[in-house]
Amino acid sequence: MQLPIKAHYATLAMLALADKFADDQLIPARIIAREQGIPGQFLGQILQQLRGNALIVSTRGSNGGFRLARRPADISIAEIIDSVYPWSASVVADASETSPLSVAVLDVWRDLNQQQRELLEGVSLADLLRRLEKSSATMFYI
Repeated sequence: MQLPIKAHYATLAMLALADKFADDQLIPARIIAREQGIPGQFLGQILQQLRGNALIVSTRGSNGGFRLARRPADISIAEIIDSVYPWSASVVADASETSPLSVAVLDVWRDLNQQQRELLEGVSLADLLRRLEKSSATMFYI
């Protein structure tokens, strides 16, 4: 399954917010856009959807910005994707296929979809932060 770029950008934005969660820091959208390479207008739409699904909160004004609504350990990647891209949209074809061959193939795609869903439900923003820390710790420079 290939998710749309919107799901990727939403996850990047959420990870950027998760990285600053312990500092209780508000991050302006323009900073997220610049640091993560996300087009500003596109990020604005994504942040609205994330806020609408209670994953982030925002504060207006000169010192305003965004922060996570919950701890990074309590937000799964599946929740983020669901906020910007309905999971059902990723399901392949309709059950209206009647050929036995088609039904057999569709069963495999549905199994794959379910396994992907379970994987994304089991990965939190905190898990991604730990992966980031691990990869940073193992890098060395010459």
